Amino acid sequence: MTTAKREWHGMKKLFVVFALMVPPGGLVLANDPPEPNTNTQVQAQARQFGIFLGGTASQYDLCVKKGFLPKGNQSAEEIAKSFLEKTWATNGTDQSVYVQDGWNMMKKEIAENESFYTQARCAAVGKQWTKLLDVMRKK
Repeated sequence: MTTAKREWHGMKKLFVVFALMVPPGGLVLANDPPEPNTNTQVQAQARQFGIFLGGTASQYDLCVKKGFLPKGNQSAEEIAKSFLEKTWATNGTDQSVYVQDGWNMMKKEIAENESFYTQARCAAVGKQWTKLLDVMRKK
């Protein structure tokens, strides 16, 4: 299989993973703790934000671990957690349980698909993380 085909196959696999995370229900395994109920639009948005911000931070740290991206003074996850703590403190409504739930889902998926993170994929992760850092600095 050529590199392009393998990379495309890996991309399709990741798209399937994301597609499976979209339905509100999903499969629950006996060893998994119960997920918090998402009763409102705000809670659902908080979970999606955790998927995006936390997932990107976790991907970045994995790429650093693999040697594809430069290591900073703090890990991407530490930066994301610090940003979230500051945001929750000033926001007034604590949706941290839902943000953390989304992040935890992504951590699990990333860990199960580490081989997907090639140098090319990590370059894209690095660009996305840089954009997020710019947004976080402005807040």
